[in-house]
Amino acid sequence: MHPLFKYIYFPLAMGIFVMLKSCSNSDNINQKPNINNELLKPSQQSVIDKKTTSTLSETDNSKEFPYSSSFSKSVGDIVNLDMSKLKSRTSPIENKISGETSRISRSYHNIDNSISFRYLSVNFDNDIFNNTDYYYTNGVNISLVSPFARSMPISKILLGIKSADINYFGLSLKQNIYTPINPEKPEISLGDRPFSAFLTFGNFRHSYDYFRLLSLKSEFNIGIIGPASLGGVVQSSIHKFEPIGWENQINNSLAVNYEIEIEKGIFSNPHFEINGIAGAKMGTVFNKLFGGLYLRFGSFSPVYRGISNKSFQYWIFIEGKSNLVFYDATLQGGMFSSNNKYTLSRSDINTHVFNASIGLAVFYNNIGLELHNFYMTPEFKSAYDFRWGRVKLIFKI
Repeated sequence: MHPLFKYIYFPLAMGIFVMLKSCSNSDNINQKPNINNELLKPSQQSVIDKKTTSTLSETDNSKEFPYSSSFSKSVGDIVNLDMSKLKSRTSPIENKISGETSRISRSYHNIDNSISFRYLSVNFDNDIFNNTDYYYTNGVNISLVSPFARSMPISKILLGIKSADINYFGLSLKQNIYTPINPEKPEISLGDRPFSAFLTFGNFRHSYDYFRLLSLKSEFNIGIIGPASLGGVVQSSIHKFEPIGWENQINNSLAVNYEIEIEKGIFSNPHFEINGIAGAKMGTVFNKLFGGLYLRFGSFSPVYRGISNKSFQYWIFIEGKSNLVFYDATLQGGMFSSNNKYTLSRSDINTHVFNASIGLAVFYNNIGLELHNFYMTPEFKSAYDFRWGRVKLIFKI
């Protein structure tokens, strides 16, 4: 057993506990607690005109960037208005709130609480950042958040928090490329990673519940694994020495995967944040469970806080995840492919894999840059541990 394994069970257990705790009560996902009526005392009734009601019950998302966590407007600590005409999406309020006795803050929403802005995210992964050229050698992920994505048929099966403060939907295009240690060798390297690549189109949904410090992310991907994913073409075009071993890559097969991730806030302030993570990947490419922790410190708007006008944000982040791997098509071949020239057997695959990342994020107004450095323990019996880097650019469009 790899010596790092003794350090990975705690983050995995923590992540799975977060998932079970968050989902243990079915009412928790669908409702937020009602306001205790004993805290409310009637006062002189004021008339709220339609314009004021509209201001309190609508969320203006068009001017906010997602990383500011500014998706909802809240009723302040001191309110001297008749609240009976306002309809909360989370709980009905029939009382009149007195500003002298009530110190309750609640959020009010449209029936449709999806965001209206658009932003683009581009991830570029490569092992050249760590001066290597093997295993997970190149990856590109382009994501577009847009109201249009909600109209996609796939979005109907994407899990979300029913009474979320905010939802956003998006589309993604992803390509991952994998090679053995010596991709220039024409012959098969027994005991090494096979050549493989996949190309997928995805539809995703992210939901945030500020009151419970909870987010739920889900994504459905469909595409192809094998030569039709153009992994060999892409890698050959960017290498000085052509990796001629691609003729031995895994054969074409359907790639379909569904992913969910729950993130639960543990501690948060404007300079330090800890979140627990748990999730699963299921399908014909990856089948795994994972859990871990995400920490960041710097100057930023906490994920589950209210409105913020902070234009400049920066933070250093650390993330660790423990993975239970049941199936990996990039090592074992696609579920619907046969006659592969070379793959690894299930007994060669390491069930426990730990990965971690550290990096820096800088955001100014509507533009953000993230730099990541990843570490992963060996994925199969004769493998080495591995490192790669990522550059991520995010901007509002």
